[in-house]
Amino acid sequence: MGPLLLKAWQTAPSNGIVLLIGFYATMVLSLFGTIMLFSALRNLGAKINRILIGISGIALGGFGLYELWSGIGAFL
Repeated sequence: MGPLLLKAWQTAPSNGIVLLIGFYATMVLSLFGTIMLFSALRNLGAKINRILIGISGIALGGFGLYELWSGIGAFL
């Protein structure tokens, strides 16, 4: 995000500000959506809640492994 922000700022400071606002608005709104989704699905029962948390954990773990693999591959 840093190099992209600097490039946008060099083009016009307003571009850099809009980039930051858009980035953080997207992050906050997606987190809000995730929280609302899990809140709504919580009413389906404890078993469904555990399954959803397990799926989220596996997805995050898979993404983390992918990032590690990509990072290690860049050095080799």
